[in-house]
Amino acid sequence: MNKVLVIGASGSLGKGVIKEIKGQFDITGTYTSRYFEVEGVKTQQLDITDANQFDALDKDFDSVFLVAGAMPAMMKGYTPQHYIDVNTTGVLNVLEYCRKNNIKKLVYIMTFSDVSGSFYTGVPIQDDAPRTLTLTGDHAVYSITKVAACDLIEHYHQEYGLQTIILRIPTVYCNDDNFNYYVDGELKVKAYVQMIRSIVNNHSIQVWGDPSNAKDMPYIKDFAALVSKALLHPTAQGIFNAGTGHPVSLEELVETMIRVFSPSEAVTKEYLPSKPSQPNFTFDMTKTNTIFDFEPSWTLEKSLQDILDTLGMETFKG
Repeated sequence: MNKVLVIGASGSLGKGVIKEIKGQFDITGTYTSRYFEVEGVKTQQLDITDANQFDALDKDFDSVFLVAGAMPAMMKGYTPQHYIDVNTTGVLNVLEYCRKNNIKKLVYIMTFSDVSGSFYTGVPIQDDAPRTLTLTGDHAVYSITKVAACDLIEHYHQEYGLQTIILRIPTVYCNDDNFNYYVDGELKVKAYVQMIRSIVNNHSIQVWGDPSNAKDMPYIKDFAALVSKALLHPTAQGIFNAGTGHPVSLEELVETMIRVFSPSEAVTKEYLPSKPSQPNFTFDMTKTNTIFDFEPSWTLEKSLQDILDTLGMETFKG
């Protein structure tokens, strides 16, 4: 059984993945400050910004799955230096740990912010699309540091032969109760949670912006399956889109939420076209599907039903 180090395993994405793949790998999951437990998974504290802390880790992992990173959704206020410390220096420390211990593979999570200039074109975004990151706003330094990390990762592939797989993700929807995130440094409730709560509690929902705008909405269980394939693939190399290739319009999302969360009671929709629209994009998944023999199996309705079955209706009431 392959021995895998999952760095950043205590958050929604890391924990969601290891819950799905723990039976396939011998996993050690790390956390910075928020201790967690998953049955069958070893845990260890690690701050990737401190190179000395890597000395306490085992040296015989087959692969590293690097999820840890500083991101706007987790940042209270605005401290751009933190992005550099974690997303660039921290990644360099991970790469050095791999090099020094002859660990053969790194799987890394990349934001889709590097191709944000390709949104709204109606053309599926390719894996090797030119970088078009936005250099203004609270996501700018974050995006810059993630791109720098990708360049460091490619350097370690070319210089030292490290097999590196970069998975470019949009928002991955999870079946946990981590409902809050930061917007411009202020704590908010995630939009899709607000929508579900409005359906459950008020039997109404606001539809903001253009309801035809559509985006990839991968579910955690599909994403975990792709991560497993990446960890096991002997030769895959480079950047791979990790969406669905099947964009979901806001209208479809609203209708599906109503079917799942209010199957027996009518829900009133209020259209507010002057409000901001959701992004409009989809990923071309041809390369990912071909190389990894991967096809998403969790439909939107199946995913929302799984969230409901896992968390229960009471979670969304009140």
